[in-house]
Amino acid sequence: MMTTLYIVRHGQSEANKAGILQGSKIDTPLTGKGRNQAEAVQQRLKELDFSKVYASPLLRAAQTAHIIAGETTTTYDRRLKEYDYGEWDGLLVKDVHKKYARFFNSQHNLLPDSDKVSHGETFEEVTQRLEEFFSELVIKHADEKILIVSHGFTIKLMLNAVLGIENLVNLNEPSNAGVTKIELTPETKTLLYFNQEFS
Repeated sequence: MMTTLYIVRHGQSEANKAGILQGSKIDTPLTGKGRNQAEAVQQRLKELDFSKVYASPLLRAAQTAHIIAGETTTTYDRRLKEYDYGEWDGLLVKDVHKKYARFFNSQHNLLPDSDKVSHGETFEEVTQRLEEFFSELVIKHADEKILIVSHGFTIKLMLNAVLGIENLVNLNEPSNAGVTKIELTPETKTLLYFNQEFS
């Protein structure tokens, strides 16, 4: 009994385009480019006949889910919202990288313990709720194909839930509209591919 997840990061949003750090508090729509990215994914995945769609309730993810899945009913799950960057949410990315350089590596990947300064979430908090989400999917959707639309850092933490990555900083966030495929069984979690780009 296997549950197959196709996990898509939302297309480019207005905040992405403007270079704004966009966590769970920032809610901007897709740009024209973002809509095109979602349409490209829709073309590649349209034969899959998803039995269920789950998406973050944030607008950029909801719009992406609608473009890809059309009339398939979408369930909005708050556990799929973007990581909360706390007081950094809404700041310019380049300003955050400059002011808080000690919390980023040369690839601009966020290091642990930034929450002590930003007062956002911890990696562990988000990973735990994603593990719970995956456990529910296995029970509810055995032998089904599921579309999930979420956010860059949250998808990175999904991989933490699957792979138990000791050092998350070694993994870049997926690109806008990048697709990740994971298979779940009651005993196993397996990553098949990460961040395939179709646009």
